[in-house]
Amino acid sequence: MTDTGQSAVRLPLLNKLLFAADHVGLQAMSYFRQQWVLFFLAPPAMAGVSRVPDVTLLGFDIDARVLAGVLIFAGRFIDAFTDPLIGWWSDRTRSRWGRRIPFILFSTPFYAAFGALVWFLPTEGSSWWNALYFVLMLELFFTAATMSSVVLEALVPELTRTAQDRMSVVSLIFLFAVVGAGLGLVMGGFIVDAHGFQVAGTVFALLALVFRYLSLRAVWNRAPRDTTPAQVSFWQSLKDTLRNSQFVAFLPTFVMFPTGVGLLQGWVPFFAVGVLLQDRDGTASSFLSMSVIAGVVVAGVVIWRLFATGRVSKRRIYGVCLVVSGLLFPLLGLVGMALPGGLLAQGLVFMFIAGMPMAAVFLLPKGLIADIADYDALVTGERREAMFYATQSFFEKATFALPPLLLSLVLQLGDSAEYPLGIRLAPLLAGALVLLGFVLWPRYKLPDTINQETVTAAGLLRPAV
Repeated sequence: MTDTGQSAVRLPLLNKLLFAADHVGLQAMSYFRQQWVLFFLAPPAMAGVSRVPDVTLLGFDIDARVLAGVLIFAGRFIDAFTDPLIGWWSDRTRSRWGRRIPFILFSTPFYAAFGALVWFLPTEGSSWWNALYFVLMLELFFTAATMSSVVLEALVPELTRTAQDRMSVVSLIFLFAVVGAGLGLVMGGFIVDAHGFQVAGTVFALLALVFRYLSLRAVWNRAPRDTTPAQVSFWQSLKDTLRNSQFVAFLPTFVMFPTGVGLLQGWVPFFAVGVLLQDRDGTASSFLSMSVIAGVVVAGVVIWRLFATGRVSKRRIYGVCLVVSGLLFPLLGLVGMALPGGLLAQGLVFMFIAGMPMAAVFLLPKGLIADIADYDALVTGERREAMFYATQSFFEKATFALPPLLLSLVLQLGDSAEYPLGIRLAPLLAGALVLLGFVLWPRYKLPDTINQETVTAAGLLRPAV
């Protein structure tokens, strides 16, 4: 998309498909974990026994679910600090396989193994051993995931050198991500009901392993191996990244939207039990997730058609859908409040509607970050793709560590059919988080095609004298 001295690399369709298919396994494992981990550690009393203990601290009694939220928060927050270091390391790596492939090749088995082991707690019932083991496995998983997943994402701008080529890869990633989300959110609930969390976690970890290596095979001989490694120091690289005006405008949207969505993902099983009054929480959660995914798919097709016409930019579509998502999420809290129709039917309809604007926010960020990395190369003369993806991941993880903790606190206001206030307020909080992330987005000005002329015309580069 911009000429930075790197030869253009065009992926054949089959390679694009296999590269993007990684998101089947990645998203299946990720979405299953996000939706079920808080429920797994501290379910409602009617659904099982907590696997972590209640705590008394400084004379205050802390509910087991709040402790579970703190454990999940701690694992993700600590992990976030490794992301920029690994991104900087990858950008500076020199090897016969290039800058990215060694990281993906050697870290992927650990990524899958620890992803499964998270669900195999050492003891039955409530125990501090479970809490300690969970944090350790979660931390090891996140570190391996950064070395494998973030570095793989850094290949997107290196492999796509035109706006259409980039958008085709990003669209395929979106398609396979929807499939993966469907597997994790829909099939995950059915597997939990039939076989338990350990089987489900292992199935999705194996799926992630297989698809990651298929993706790596697709780009093994096509990923650039002659790109000059970045030379700038870690701290200078981090400062340059955070000084990039377009990255700064994009970042709040990207971190706050997943935070709001993550809160809703963990909320779904509690919603199914406490508001929709469903006995089989896994099956009901699967149907609700299926409805969201259907809304995402329908809207995703429309958004792709709009972009294909060339009449609407990524920037415009992304901004509109962010605002609409923030306004629609709170409506989920109204299900069953003097509205016509059965409870489950209402839940399915509302989830479908809420899923539609989410399509753009799932579809476009990888393309936007790739554009930002190209813009940075124009300004600095260095290719630092992994640093951008890793810094984005750092902030995403630091804030995305919050949903389980926030959800655990909100549910203290009520998580049952008799006292559902916490369940009804959670969607309102999710919508507020999304709208908060929109504050700086109007400052984003990058066009869909990045080169000296288009970026200068957007007022982001000084005209050549």
